[in-house]
Amino acid sequence: MSRVLGLMLAISGLGFGTSAFAVDAAKLFSEKCAVCHGAKGEGTATGPTQKGDDFIMSAKPADVKRVIMEGRSGPAKQYPGIPVDMPKGLVSEAEADALVTFLQGDLQK
Repeated sequence: MSRVLGLMLAISGLGFGTSAFAVDAAKLFSEKCAVCHGAKGEGTATGPTQKGDDFIMSAKPADVKRVIMEGRSGPAKQYPGIPVDMPKGLVSEAEADALVTFLQGDLQK
C-alpha cells in the first residue's frame, strides 16, 4: 500500500516541475502568432501590431490571456479593417500564460 501511495505521489509531482515542461514562449509566438502578428510583433495585413500596443502593454495579464484563449470576433473584434478574426483555442492555459509574459515582456524590448 505504501509503495502505491509513494508511486502516486511521485507521478503527481511530475506536473509541478517547471524546468522539464517550461513553455518556450518565443518559439510558441513564432509558431502560432507570428503568421498574423509578424515575427517581431510588428503586425501584418491579417493581425494587429503587438509590439508597442497599448492594450498589450497596459492590460492586466488576465485580460490579455482572455483574448488569447477566447479570441475576438464579431462585436468583440477591435480591428474591423483586418479581415481575419482572432481565433480561439490555439494554445493551452499554460501556453497562454507564457505568451502573456512574453508579450508584455521580451517582445516589447
